[in-house]
Amino acid sequence: MKSIKFILPVVIISLIYLLFKLFTPEPTDWNPSYSKNDKIPYGSYILYEELNQLFPGKNIETTNLPFYNISKQRKIEDKNIIIICYKFNPDELDAKVLLELLNSGNDVFIAATSVGNVFSDSLNIQTSFSIYFNSDSTEVNFVNPALARKTDYFFSNGKYDIYFSEIDTNNTIVLGINENDNPNFIKMKIGKGNLFLHSIPNIFTNYNLLKSNRDYIFKSLSYLKIRDVIWDEYYKEVNKYRSTPIRYILSQTSLRWGYFTFLFGIILFVIFRGKRDQRIIPVIKPLTNTTLEFIQTIGNVYLKQSNHKNIAKKRVVYFLDHIRNKYGIRANELNNDLIKQIAEKTNYDEKELNRIRTIYSSIELSSSIKEETLIELNNLLENFYLKTGAYGK
Repeated sequence: MKSIKFILPVVIISLIYLLFKLFTPEPTDWNPSYSKNDKIPYGSYILYEELNQLFPGKNIETTNLPFYNISKQRKIEDKNIIIICYKFNPDELDAKVLLELLNSGNDVFIAATSVGNVFSDSLNIQTSFSIYFNSDSTEVNFVNPALARKTDYFFSNGKYDIYFSEIDTNNTIVLGINENDNPNFIKMKIGKGNLFLHSIPNIFTNYNLLKSNRDYIFKSLSYLKIRDVIWDEYYKEVNKYRSTPIRYILSQTSLRWGYFTFLFGIILFVIFRGKRDQRIIPVIKPLTNTTLEFIQTIGNVYLKQSNHKNIAKKRVVYFLDHIRNKYGIRANELNNDLIKQIAEKTNYDEKELNRIRTIYSSIELSSSIKEETLIELNNLLENFYLKTGAYGK
């Protein structure tokens, strides 16, 4: 217990620090997550809760899977698919499935700063940043006079300077523009479905749904039909950090401090209880090597029985097993084809190998063999092992 005077101050300081961190307000997290689970400024908790009002009486479901997996599980028809993320970057397979879903009559709403090379190339679209690179605000409006406002909608405190620099004018309708008349909200007809693309995902977050310009968000989503909705959580950046239980625990304030408290308690237990309750470690004698004794016993048994044929057959069985394991040759029986394969693989004298085969064939035909025959076979096999490096250098 002499060390208690050193341990106790460390424990007291650690507890004070832990209590200080627990009761200190967390700073606002301005990182964009766009997740329905997050109430931070750039989460989508409020928007997800409002979907029941935007699509009354319709089923709202969440998916954490890519399009390919969803379409494999069930047939998706007559749905609205809503994707809000920083960068929408599906692989070639997912992009293909998404286009198939659009062709079959589903509507897809994507709010993202970019849509990836695979998707953008197939649709002939491209996003760019405004010349005002440090701009943290924007003014936007609708093209449709029925939705447009006399004064533009104003959004600030975020990344809003993204617009569509290239679009397929033959198949694209511009629905919204920024203060520089650059399109930031477009619609494309694909098969029986409609694809809605918005270049500013920050608009559709908690921060802006609490502002006076929130009706812009509801008007944007009003282009979707009143029908069942699939809300995406797979393509969001937050998925990269919540792929394991530990990462999810560390991402939540209360769970994170509970986890640290648990670890701190374990450390204290080890310090104060482990030393007191530790048992004496018993001395365990190492096991004796009885392999040589076993081999000697088996050898004596065979020697007394004088069953030379049985020993010869076991030697050849071991030889074939060695060929299979070391050279990967299918060695089930000692025939001409096998001899040629072994000679090619090992560069060993084929005459010597044929001599082994000849002796073994005569052994098979005999009811018993002499000791001299067994010795000759054994010498031939041992010579093969030595020359092919089976026993090492």
